Amino acid sequence: MAFDSGKQPSDELDLLVGSTVAGKYHIDRLIGRGGMGAVFQATNAVIGKRVALKFLGALTSQDSDAATRFQREAEAASLAESPHIVQIFDSGRSEQGLPFLVMELLTGEDLRARLRREGRLDVETTVRLGVQVLKALRQAHAAGIVHRDLKPDNVFLCRRDDEPSFVKIVDFGISKLQQQAGVDTLTHEGAVLGTAFYMSPEQAQSFPDIDGRTDLFSVGAILFEMLTGQPPHSAPTYEAVLIAICTRDAADVRTLVPDVPEKLARVIARALRRDRDERYQSAPDMLADLEATLRASRPLATKTRTTAGVWLDAPKRQGADRYRTLVFVVVAALGGFAVAAYFVARGSARPPEPSVAEPRRSAPSLRAEPAAAAPSEAPAALAPPLASAAAKPALKSTASKPHDSAKPVGKKPPPVASAGVAGSLGLSTREP
Repeated sequence: MAFDSGKQPSDELDLLVGSTVAGKYHIDRLIGRGGMGAVFQATNAVIGKRVALKFLGALTSQDSDAATRFQREAEAASLAESPHIVQIFDSGRSEQGLPFLVMELLTGEDLRARLRREGRLDVETTVRLGVQVLKALRQAHAAGIVHRDLKPDNVFLCRRDDEPSFVKIVDFGISKLQQQAGVDTLTHEGAVLGTAFYMSPEQAQSFPDIDGRTDLFSVGAILFEMLTGQPPHSAPTYEAVLIAICTRDAADVRTLVPDVPEKLARVIARALRRDRDERYQSAPDMLADLEATLRASRPLATKTRTTAGVWLDAPKRQGADRYRTLVFVVVAALGGFAVAAYFVARGSARPPEPSVAEPRRSAPSLRAEPAAAAPSEAPAALAPPLASAAAKPALKSTASKPHDSAKPVGKKPPPVASAGVAGSLGLSTREP
């Protein structure tokens, strides 16, 4: 049942605010009203828990069909236990004889309000909400319950810490309890044009054997509208919409939104098949395909291939990227240290550069040096023959060549260049 916030004529429901119902539910405020009743926020005075109380109006409660729907809602929601189906805790009648249901209090907005505000939703949000709707239907169908009135108004988006748009399916008022034969014939009272947009062809033609596949058609229509901002079939009147649903195939969603992934478009097209035998046959089947489209619609954004050919999800990819970056930094640092150490070691162990000319020979001394001083003046490793030769003829030079005494003692002869070295440098080896 959809509610609006418009002000309705005053009746017995307006008098409920501030009163206590069933001796323990204190009515705090009105949440919303509809054609069949109203929903109030209340507080359980015994335990202090806030709840929602849904009431039927006095006139509506006298309608046997409406009373049946109301009771069926309580039974269906209780049988289909799922976190994605609104919980009903209790039921009863007020002191004025008005039937009521005690439900969990939901905070958020319905999908209709979201679409009215945003126009249409992106692919990921659409699939994520559709998956939650199908999870609810999986439990409901397993319990033998067909909702038969799925539409954006009955898809409530709760605000929770772990999920900003947690889906709760509400209003099982015209649901079909398949295990109870003969109780699903309801009047057309309260039907509005909005409901017709999501009705399956077999439901529009009042087939007697309605099953869960009608809900899957409705899910396809809701997915179509979330992506495009409009239902798959439209017409100016209620009857014209039903005729279009029964006689025309829905358009491909990509004709309106070309960037919708092909796999998602195929899921929606199959859900909207007019022949229910060509449609998805169960909620789990459609759920599996819809979840697959969510994974396939963002492979590049969430996965990457490693060098070993393994696909990693986004968190693992980020970890792998950080690991590769760390390894690169460590290897680069070690390489820098190794290069620096190599050049330092090479500089400290570099041999002396070779001289172009041979070492200069000292002039023969006129005075014999003590034998102990010879090694320090001329190292044996460089010129041992020169040292010994200079020691012996030193005494003879005074007698045989007296003119040598005229040479300055302190002046050294010019160095004689090695022929090999001089040749390599292009120098002359001849005496000047």
